[in-house]
Amino acid sequence: MRLKGKVAIVTGGSRGIGHAAVRKFAVEGAAVGFSYFTSEKLAHELERAIRDRGGQAVAVRADVRSRPEVERFVEQTVSVFGGIDVVVNNAHQAYVGKYFEDSTWEEFQRELDTLVRGPFNVIQSVLPYLKQRGGGAIVNVGSTMARAPRLQHSFYVTAKAALWGMTQALAIELGRYGIRVNMVTPGPLETDHNATYPPEVMAKLAAETPLYGRLGTTEQVADAIVMLALDEARFVTGADVLASGGFSIA
Repeated sequence: MRLKGKVAIVTGGSRGIGHAAVRKFAVEGAAVGFSYFTSEKLAHELERAIRDRGGQAVAVRADVRSRPEVERFVEQTVSVFGGIDVVVNNAHQAYVGKYFEDSTWEEFQRELDTLVRGPFNVIQSVLPYLKQRGGGAIVNVGSTMARAPRLQHSFYVTAKAALWGMTQALAIELGRYGIRVNMVTPGPLETDHNATYPPEVMAKLAAETPLYGRLGTTEQVADAIVMLALDEARFVTGADVLASGGFSIA
């Protein structure tokens, strides 16, 4: 239990990477506040499962694009657990890919609002509590698409690239408070959403993954997220950790 006594918050914790991260933090002894947006049933099932195993978790509905909802999520977590040490910006919703020429600004704005404005709201809301602790760790979840763009994802690529810029800027700016800011970048994963793509597409992505030639799992990405929250990473900031099996560098 390497995070016993710590408090983590995870946005978008009811599914996918967020779900795996919440479970991993709980296994490592951290108390976890996590947000969900539409998957209320899954969120409360996860909350109960952690508590049944002796862990600490609280699920709060919050749209990260809304500053009042984010502040309520943060304040509720603090009221239950007493503070915040680790922040994971993960929330995102599935979308349908489109070529740029067919895209609308509203689709770009949607991704920017979720992937840039969301972390902006969360980080500004938690800063007073991280300062009270004398530091902490912020981990933003990126995407290999920001490094190696694919067709029909221009709005997503743009937002994830902007999130990497924010990560670097805040690593420099918040270091004076002892706050570390890093990114974990997954590649193609075995998820419910990706299961909707044609099998031949996913097989090709797996073949393009140098490590083992297979898709990654949400649990493997969660391992990297938790790694950046540990004391062993206390001098690591401004890093982009590729939890992608080498995808995008091959």
